[in-house]
Amino acid sequence: MKMTGPAAIMSKVIEETLSPKEDEEEKIGYIRPSSLAKGCVLYVAMELLKMPKEEIDTRVKRILEAGTSGHLRIARYFSKITVAKELPFIDEEYRIKGQCDALIYISPDLDVEQSGFYVVEIKTTSSAEFDRIKEAGQPKEEHVLQCLIYIWGLTRYYKSIPIRGGIIYYENRDTLDYHLFNVEYDESRLLPLLTQVKAMLPDLIIEGKLPMDAHLPLDHWGHEYCPYLSICEVGQEAMKLKKEKKPEIPDRVLAEIIGMRIVKKQRAKEEKAKSRKTPRTLEELSSEFNWE
Repeated sequence: MKMTGPAAIMSKVIEETLSPKEDEEEKIGYIRPSSLAKGCVLYVAMELLKMPKEEIDTRVKRILEAGTSGHLRIARYFSKITVAKELPFIDEEYRIKGQCDALIYISPDLDVEQSGFYVVEIKTTSSAEFDRIKEAGQPKEEHVLQCLIYIWGLTRYYKSIPIRGGIIYYENRDTLDYHLFNVEYDESRLLPLLTQVKAMLPDLIIEGKLPMDAHLPLDHWGHEYCPYLSICEVGQEAMKLKKEKKPEIPDRVLAEIIGMRIVKKQRAKEEKAKSRKTPRTLEELSSEFNWE
């Protein structure tokens, strides 16, 4: 019996899913939102050309797997307002493909003013990074950009879903504490990246030409952790300049140390305040607030 209508379309999708992946056969792949959010167009160009990456350390693989399983667990916490999980989109014009962690709907019964659809991006972090983000009072820029890309891509792909904004869910993987940030949709923040992507695609697709001028600043810490470092001339130049400067401690590591010290000091003060049974003396107050 021949299938027709939506059933026939669904059958075609099933057969395509069970067949070899299209983007494995194509010369040019697709850009992942998480890759584009890093801000390096040269990186995503190499990804589009499926250039070989360095092997990921087994410890990093375990962290990534823990993050993936964590996402599935976290998504259950707000399942009663979830419309879709791992909602996909594809944009051929910009060669971007991805899937957001969840799309939720806040009904008017919950809040009339905030009612609508929202993209949810889940991130699990270390204690040090979690505390730094909370202390800063705002999410990391690359996570905001990733969330904005999902809103942009889903809106273009589905058209009929009026997505109002996004929410970034951070979880401390050591303590399971969490914190949420609202993300207001602002397409102007994406335009510089999208413009660069669209400009480099013709030469990349036709000639395989890389956009050598569209990269992170040479002093950016991201070069050191790039999986294309072994074949990227720009990244190698950045590492050479960094070696010539001979920093005693890598910037990222130094930031981690400073952040941990700040958090440790703050926690010590809080614990001391909780354990105090008698009022502080004027001398103690003077020392704490630097009175003269």
